[in-house]
Amino acid sequence: MEASLLRKLPLFSSLAAEDLQSVAAIVRARRMEKGEVLFTEGELGLGLWLVYKGEVKLVKTDYAGREQLLKTVVPQEFFAEVVLFDGGSYPATAIAGSDGEVGILYNADACQLLQTHPSLAWHFLKVLSARLRRAQGRIQILCQGDAGVKIAATLLYLAHEKGTEIIAIGQQDLADMAGVARETVTRALATFSRQGLIVLGRKKITIVDKERLMALAPQG
Repeated sequence: MEASLLRKLPLFSSLAAEDLQSVAAIVRARRMEKGEVLFTEGELGLGLWLVYKGEVKLVKTDYAGREQLLKTVVPQEFFAEVVLFDGGSYPATAIAGSDGEVGILYNADACQLLQTHPSLAWHFLKVLSARLRRAQGRIQILCQGDAGVKIAATLLYLAHEKGTEIIAIGQQDLADMAGVARETVTRALATFSRQGLIVLGRKKITIVDKERLMALAPQG
């Protein structure tokens, strides 16, 4: 894998050139096709995945057999980091949302690399700790009872995660992430728009009054 591609990912952007080359040497790239299942929930975790082109949808199935979209992973992001060191199972199913290209950093290769580059271990710990804090915020959203609060909280969560108040997401994906019906999302977004909290676009939502939206669903 080319080091220049890895440099674009926040996970590796601050690495020294030598460390970056070491990581690039062990990341395995592969193509994916829309609809392809990259791995399934409960499957033995092989390593961390990186998205270079396209998008990957992470889906979890509840006890009733219903699927919920946890996240759509886009270029310059990574996923399945939870299995990187413990070798456990994948906590969700990963499905290619489009044609594209991904990279895999296998557990065994990562462990060997960290033994020879101890500074990388601290780097990974810092990045993964930040991801854990964001995951806790996601859990808070799912624990909300009111549908409108869930939708507002999901928008705030996505804005914080992406670092922008312009959120590229369709209403069905937003409904899946919030755990509500699409019709509920349509009504809630229309209300938020009338109240001047957001501006609706084609598969795009722009938060224009973040403070008032936070008042509906405080995230901390």
